[in-house]
Amino acid sequence: MNKVNIDKKRHIIKAISWNLLAMTTTYLVLTILPPFFGLQGISKEGAGFLTIVDRVIKLILYYGHERAWFASNWGVVKHAKD
Repeated sequence: MNKVNIDKKRHIIKAISWNLLAMTTTYLVLTILPPFFGLQGISKEGAGFLTIVDRVIKLILYYGHERAWFASNWGVVKHAKD
């Protein structure tokens, strides 16, 4: 079985890209959704609802993010057979 090495840059870029995607999702959930649900002055219930929505959306996006990185060969170094 051939062993592959993963370049540390791949891990750093992957972490940064996920952080940016997650941060953007949180921003959009907190700025776009409240008016649709009448949550201008956010209550504890409203904050709980937005937290759940945010986590569900991020779970879906994380799955897609992982699949995209899994399909990418960027930063993967394959060694030749001995």
